[in-house]
Amino acid sequence: MRLARIAVFVCACVFSTACAAANPASELLGDRVGFDQHLNATIPLDAYFRDESGRDVQLGDYFDTAPVVLVFAYYGCSTLCPTVISDLAEKLDRSGLTPGGQYQVIVASIDAGDTPAIASSKKVGYLGSPPGPRTEKAWHLLTGTQASISALTQAAGFRALYDADAHQFAHPAGIVVLTPQGTIARYFFGFDFTPLQLRSALDEAAARHIASPVERLLLLCFHFDPSIGKHSATIMQALRGVTIAALLIALTALIGLPAWRRMRTRRERRSLPVA
Repeated sequence: MRLARIAVFVCACVFSTACAAANPASELLGDRVGFDQHLNATIPLDAYFRDESGRDVQLGDYFDTAPVVLVFAYYGCSTLCPTVISDLAEKLDRSGLTPGGQYQVIVASIDAGDTPAIASSKKVGYLGSPPGPRTEKAWHLLTGTQASISALTQAAGFRALYDADAHQFAHPAGIVVLTPQGTIARYFFGFDFTPLQLRSALDEAAARHIASPVERLLLLCFHFDPSIGKHSATIMQALRGVTIAALLIALTALIGLPAWRRMRTRRERRSLPVA
């Protein structure tokens, strides 16, 4: 157990270094990309979107007796968005909560060019084929006009930047937990939360409890090359390299420490005085 804790600590240190390395690039975006915490604010329940089947819906259609997890994404994203959504789906599965009865999930596209057909295909990719009937009904992948998207993102404090040339969005990773009445109860950023913490947040949101602000350590998905002023190399690629390095360091610690301890024990035994 002690060795496992050491390995986790090493991984955490390396991950923190990666996030710190990402900060200079994110600073180039100024205040245009981020996630502000608008706790106790209400999202626009009268905003119109379309679900993955093409049906016109209002956000309020998904709010009644169960709390809602809100995720911002765009369906052309191939790096951060699928990872965030898949991670959320896995943690919800492990939370012990019942889909539909104890939570709903809204994935709202920030790209006005996304269509219900694209959302439908992405839903299969995110949840697997076929997803369980309860999960299928609990997850809603929405697309909408720019006016509806802007109203929702502004209410939730989500800020993204669009590069028309590359058709890419610079955007943060995170989820918003809302009460059954549509009030923002809690934020989670990146992947730094457990199924138990997610369950606790949903239980508290169901009881209309509003959490305190959380410390922000934003993970951003964007492409940027300062030499040409255009987006090019991804931070996610750097994070993959950092993850590999962290694993190698952790494995070295797990394998090397026992061997070192055995050598030290043998040396100590040799140095003991003979009776």
